[in-house]
Amino acid sequence: MPLTADDSHELRLYKYLIEHGPTPAENLLDVVPDPDHTLDWLLGHGFVIGDPPRARRPRHALTPAVSEAAHALDRLKQLMQDLEQRYEASPHYANAGEPISKLTSREELTAVFGLLQKTARQEWMQLITAPFIPMAGAHSPEQSTDPVSAHKCRRRVVYEREVMSNPEVMDGLRATLRWGGGEVRFTDRLPTKLLIVDNAVALTPAEERGQLPMLMIHSAPLIAGQISRFEEEWEKAIPYNMDISGAPPDLDPQDLKILQQVVAGETDKVIARVCESSPRTVGRRIARMREMAGVSTRGQLIHYATKNWL
Repeated sequence: MPLTADDSHELRLYKYLIEHGPTPAENLLDVVPDPDHTLDWLLGHGFVIGDPPRARRPRHALTPAVSEAAHALDRLKQLMQDLEQRYEASPHYANAGEPISKLTSREELTAVFGLLQKTARQEWMQLITAPFIPMAGAHSPEQSTDPVSAHKCRRRVVYEREVMSNPEVMDGLRATLRWGGGEVRFTDRLPTKLLIVDNAVALTPAEERGQLPMLMIHSAPLIAGQISRFEEEWEKAIPYNMDISGAPPDLDPQDLKILQQVVAGETDKVIARVCESSPRTVGRRIARMREMAGVSTRGQLIHYATKNWL
């Protein structure tokens, strides 16, 4: 913007008109070399009005430019924040002097988690404990901006059975199974939350089974220890599958098909379409299964079924 340059003809002429008031163009030859061209610019950008030209009040003339600059600054700050988070999460720029950093807010943790979701390339290993931390705004695998890479990434997740009553857990479980190479296992109790991405970045609470702050680990030796910890829990956990051989004999094949969909986290509407039934019939069968399990909610049925029937 020429007006922001201290030595510009536009600023010089605008200052002159402020100090001297309305002035015919022919009297401005001593102020700037080409007053007609300079006036055209000032008129076009709202700094000068009238004939003879006079200066418009500066705060009125400059408000649009100030507003645009403020928006540009906000966008630049947001870009800087996003790039900084990417830089911090990248294994390629880990500071050797600071092998561990802290994530102290839910917003910071969600941003890093979402970034790791999008950039995972080789392997994703995760232990999920109660209490479950929902990651609002985090990207699910099917939303990855690089689906080819996402489907090459092996994803292994161990869930505590207690968290299965949370519908967001079922959404995550379903997304894991849809991600190429996704494997899920269950266990009664895990020592702590843990996420390891590409053997290069690990997230775990500062206190076992805590929530915040979370430690983000870049040090290879420390990550190797976390990998050993994950593998130990993975070996002990029970693989998730849709084998319903342990279900009560009173459940007919249609019940079992519906149960599979319930455990997968689908809605009655989706289940009705998959099972070629009506939502009302699906709801009635699910209610009957809740009664058989001695539970009152859908989440409790999922928890009971995964522990006792699957």
